[in-house]
Amino acid sequence: MNLGGSGEPDGLEADQVVSAIERACESDLRTALRLVARYSAYWWSNGLQDEAAAAAERVLSMLGRTVPVGLDEEYLLAVIHGAGSAEQEQLELAQQIVLTSTGPFRYSVTVLLWSLVFGPFEPADVVEDVLERNESGDAWARAAVELCRGYPGLTAAAPGEAAQALRTALGRFRMLEDRWGMFLALCALRQVVDEPLDVTTEALELAEQLCLAVETALLLCERADLYRRLGKLEDAHADYSRALSIGEHADLPETVAAARLGLARTARHSGNAPAARSHLSAVLSLPNLEDAHFEALHELRVLNASEASA
Repeated sequence: MNLGGSGEPDGLEADQVVSAIERACESDLRTALRLVARYSAYWWSNGLQDEAAAAAERVLSMLGRTVPVGLDEEYLLAVIHGAGSAEQEQLELAQQIVLTSTGPFRYSVTVLLWSLVFGPFEPADVVEDVLERNESGDAWARAAVELCRGYPGLTAAAPGEAAQALRTALGRFRMLEDRWGMFLALCALRQVVDEPLDVTTEALELAEQLCLAVETALLLCERADLYRRLGKLEDAHADYSRALSIGEHADLPETVAAARLGLARTARHSGNAPAARSHLSAVLSLPNLEDAHFEALHELRVLNASEASA
């Protein structure tokens, strides 16, 4: 039952998991809760958080505020997945499970998911206590502990200490050949290193291998930003264009806006004002994206000023 890393599901095909949990909810809630816990790592490592949330919400709606005897950690994992719709009392029960635990979690993935979902809202000393309790876990859990210790905003680690912890986590996940863990470590590391281009490129390659469309498009835009600042406008244009294609294909309006803003800036730096205006006009036509509209209008003013001074 201890699916620590990004292992594939066994016994059930991925598209059968939620339906199996639905059936279990009608006859055996303990089994349903165990299934949610069992497939936690699989869902997250494959970008299936929506599926995890749907399954967890179904189980939690049946359980209410009752934690089945002996299934404290399974209940905690269900609340982590369904945090967006969980009742306040369920969130408090989950918090109590963490605070009253004395040893390491039984599921290796719990320390990572708890840290990513609830850790940012907990005091740094509480997060550090949870991490210390799980340092004696298996190899995957120990790698996850280092990842969380260096993750921006989770602990009080100094920037240098955080970077070292993330490099340690990355090395451990490499030894385990765990692409999901490596991806998370690289994504965190790119935020704390001075020159993130190579780290961003490796994270992008892993996102593509893991078929994470949203993350791939985000990283393409981030790498394109780096290329643009370095004056590598052709490389920047190529990455923004790929991100735009992904965003349009997957119906991700925020990604589309970010890619078009990048393309507009790249076009302005290349001296192609008509192309820049075309992309900015497309951003302004996207509904319900106030921040993107603000950026587009600002870029349009910059473009007008640059033309006026030419």
